[in-house]
Amino acid sequence: MTVDAHLLRGVASAAPPVAWIADRLPAGDFRRIMLKPNWVHHEVSPDFPIRALITSAALIDAVIEACVARYPNAETITVGDVPLQSCDFETMMRQSGMDRVIAKWRDRTAPRIVFRDLRRERFRLENGFMVAEPPGDYGDPLGYREVRLDAASFLDPISGQREKFRVSDYDVQRIQSSHRQGHHRYLIAGSVLAADLFINLPKMKTHQKAGLTGALKNLVGCNGEKAFLVHYLKGRHRAGGDEFPSSIAWPILLQVRVREALQKRSRLLFSLLRPVWRAMKKLYGIRTEGTQDNLKKGTFYLAAGAWYGNDTIWRMVYDLNRIIRFAPPEGGDLAATPQRAYLAIVDGVVSGEGNGPLQPLPVDSGVVWTATNPLVADLVMAQLMGFDYRKIPCCARYRDLGDPEWSQVDPAALHLDDHGTPVTGLESLAPLRTYLPSPGWRGHLERTPPAT
Repeated sequence: MTVDAHLLRGVASAAPPVAWIADRLPAGDFRRIMLKPNWVHHEVSPDFPIRALITSAALIDAVIEACVARYPNAETITVGDVPLQSCDFETMMRQSGMDRVIAKWRDRTAPRIVFRDLRRERFRLENGFMVAEPPGDYGDPLGYREVRLDAASFLDPISGQREKFRVSDYDVQRIQSSHRQGHHRYLIAGSVLAADLFINLPKMKTHQKAGLTGALKNLVGCNGEKAFLVHYLKGRHRAGGDEFPSSIAWPILLQVRVREALQKRSRLLFSLLRPVWRAMKKLYGIRTEGTQDNLKKGTFYLAAGAWYGNDTIWRMVYDLNRIIRFAPPEGGDLAATPQRAYLAIVDGVVSGEGNGPLQPLPVDSGVVWTATNPLVADLVMAQLMGFDYRKIPCCARYRDLGDPEWSQVDPAALHLDDHGTPVTGLESLAPLRTYLPSPGWRGHLERTPPAT
């Protein structure tokens, strides 16, 4: 009997034993290994600590050690991600302890261990204004490859509204030049496509736009430039968009449009209008910080597709998962057969609930699990968090992925190894508890909705 996922409980330290990881690595003579953590952003508030925000440095270290032991002929192990453009990468490495992991492996040559910020460009926030950084020691040394999905993209059925395609803080023209009817392109880091083994290391967290962020959503960081990644359709739901629910408060809509117009254009005007927005927030009781207290009262700031009606982001996520399976090393058109081995190792030692992914409230969940199928990994995550996978598009639409292996999932027939105990069927896996969803999803994805 094939085990679909291996779950380890009671992980009190930041990583499971190296031997446990090594036993679950796929067999093969892999030479180029890619580790893809969740390195979304540095910590900006102690309310949302780094340990709940990004993949544990100790887990990354343990996976490197397991790979070194398991694959003696490996040439390179690359650890890399594409964080948000405003992320201070060096600060994030220091906050998380990754700087010590980097120092530990810096001088190893067989295999060579490479740690990279894979962004093509960086910005920094200065009083809320985005300022471009000069070229530096970042980007993929192997460059980037265009991958063509065209009519096979999951975005194609909604491309009649391409003028509404958006991702916050990125140039609209660059988004729309990559995505139109019958023409859908992504720009994937060369180190990702060069790998013959891809190890996905997502963080167990809630997510504003996708409901949860796990193995499927973590592939957003494989694309070298986020302007290629459509996150939502501009406008209210009643106007054919999914950026906002129809009932969105008008001050939020106004602030979003002003910010959209000025954040990278007029530093002076942006600075002058910031106090106006602060006053409006106070007047209308609009909350933007996802603390426990703020999540329970007032009107929470919902923008950029951060609600359960987002019908766009799952399409982009599915595109990327098809790419990681079938895109050849040189990019271009998808191949007919899988191009690399795959394993997900999910970091749920300290997970994040509430207004994720950037404002996670830490939960000591103490779990780590592995799966060779990202859909299975995310089904397990939803179940453990007390969420109904049928209410989360990235999980519910799994048949649409059309993969001859990955989409052939039957949640009722999954075989799970729950800390040494065989479990059959997703529903037989007991939730850890019901985690607090992101504000735009509350009451819409829980297995047992909260009392009103």
